Order: sequence, then structure tokens, then C-alpha cells
Amino acid sequence: MKQKHVAAALCLIMTLAGGTAAFGAQAQPAEGNQTAAETGTAEAAVLKEVQTALDAGDAEKAVELLKPLVKRQHPEAMYVMGRLALEGRGTRRSPVYAATLFQNAAQKGDIRAQNAIGTAYARGQGVKRHYGEAARWFRKAAEQGHAAAQCNLAYLYSQGRGVRKSQDNAVEWYSRAANQGLADAQYNLGRLYMSVKGDLQDDVKAVHWLEKAAEQDHPRAQNVLGYMYAEGRGYAQDNAKALQWYQRAADHGLAEAQYNLGFMYEQGRGVAQDYVKAVEWYRKAAEQGDATAQYSLGLMYDQGTGVPANLSEANRWYRLAAKNGDPDARAIIRSQERGK
Repeated sequence: MKQKHVAAALCLIMTLAGGTAAFGAQAQPAEGNQTAAETGTAEAAVLKEVQTALDAGDAEKAVELLKPLVKRQHPEAMYVMGRLALEGRGTRRSPVYAATLFQNAAQKGDIRAQNAIGTAYARGQGVKRHYGEAARWFRKAAEQGHAAAQCNLAYLYSQGRGVRKSQDNAVEWYSRAANQGLADAQYNLGRLYMSVKGDLQDDVKAVHWLEKAAEQDHPRAQNVLGYMYAEGRGYAQDNAKALQWYQRAADHGLAEAQYNLGFMYEQGRGVAQDYVKAVEWYRKAAEQGDATAQYSLGLMYDQGTGVPANLSEANRWYRLAAKNGDPDARAIIRSQERGK
């Protein structure tokens, strides 16, 4: 069996107060006898209260505070209310309502909302999937320096979704986001350099960016970095370092890394051969639905390696692996059925 790594994906990041986001209130038109400055100051005070409520885990209070600002079409308030509606925090979960709020806030120039509505179009979440619209909104935010939107636009270029496929454009936009320190962009840029065909392929650049993401505790980057060490790509081949990165990713619960760690223990690569440990890690990945790990666990039961031989248990895992698409498991099941 071969070691596994995970492909690049959308940087579906929409920061929300209560995590790391902070508000910077934008002044709105004056109402009644209030000046614009007074209105802006009052709104900023409310948004500060919203931040405090979310930091304290009181989403219901945040929603109540946001409602008057949402009614007045305040862009930041609509964005945050949209995030809460999308997640069902403090209010009924409604992707449709969330998308409406994101759209309205995006049209008023809120760049987080522009990334959010782009994400909604890319995922078909609350709106009909439309990659062209996703690209349009990602670009608006990306051109204003929004790192996640830059990463998302790069992904669309890499896949040719909503835009003409262009790995050069993908590299450009991933690089902008990666240079801002966005771990997902660093990971995706590393994966692109690693897997793209032609002149752009560059394992040295790949491991440079993968390492930056891995050092930010990005599990998928840690797993792929382990793969690069194990295969001697971009680095001198080093099983011990591969094992270290697989371990870090596996400890985060990443199934592919758990499988890879089991593989290293089974083969005795970078560590003393230990079939019991191999079974332990294969099982963790298999229980998450990883087809290759399910097949490997079935094989361990079949051969009595690291566990007592148990053909019934072996077949159970083979069948799960086959159902999840593992070709080796499917071949075993077909062979068994022909022998009946």
C-alpha cells in the first residue's frame, strides 16, 4: 500500500467575532438629528458589545444586539448575523437567510461578506451553486487584500471553475495569500508546486510552503510534508522526520496521517517495526471511514498480524473498504463471491 496525502481545497475561511475577528465599525448615514459621527460612534459601541457577547459565548445576546443594525442595513452587522445564521448560533440555522445577508453586505463593500457570498456560491450554500458568481465576489475581496478570498480565487483558477483554468494565475493568487501568512494558502500553494505538470512543478518550492503551513499546525500540510520526507521529494529522504510529521498530523485526528503512521509502523520505516501500533493507527483511520486503512486493518486480521487472526472481522473491514472504493478490497470481495 502507498502513503496518502490530501488534495488542495477551497480556503473556506470566514472569521467571526468570538474567535479572532474584531470589529471596525463603518459610519452610516445620520438618522434624525444625529450626525454621521454620532451614529458611527453609537454603532461602534453596539458592535463592541456584540464582540464581548460572542467572546463570552452568548450568541443569543449578540443576535439581539445585532438586529437593529441589521434592520438599518449595517454591512458589518449583516455579515456577522449571516455567520450566526449559517452556523445556527443564537438564531435558527438558515443558509438562505445567511446568503441574503452576505449578499447585501457585500454589495455595500464589506470584504468579509464578499468572500462569504463567494463561498456560498462556490458551495451552493443558501444559493444555487454558481462558480462564475463565486469568482466575481472572490475577486472583489481579493483585489482589496483579503487573504482567504485570494486563496479561494486561486483555487478556482487551479480547477478552472468559473474562470479559465490557469495554474499561473493560481500561483499568483495563492502566493499573495500565502505571503500574508494564511496557512491554507501556503498548503494549497505547496500542493500545487508538488503536483502540477510542466515548468511550474517544483518540489523545493513545494516543501518551502508546506513547511510554513505545517509550522502553523496545519494537519494536512504536516501530513504531506511527512510524505515528502518519506519519498525524498524536496528533501533528502528521511523516514524519521516523515514519522514526526505524520505523528503531529495524526494527533490532530487526520485520517490520512493516521493511516500513514500505521504504514510506517507496519513497515518499520523511521521506527522499530510494531504491528500492534500499526493496527492501532489503522483502526483510528478506519473508524473515520478511510478506505485504505479499512483494507489494511482487514489484512491485519486476515493474517493475524498485530491482532489475533479473525476472518469474520477481516471480512467486515474488507467489505467496508470495498464499499468506500478501495480497489484491493473490491478484488478480495469479488474473489470470495466467485468462490462461493
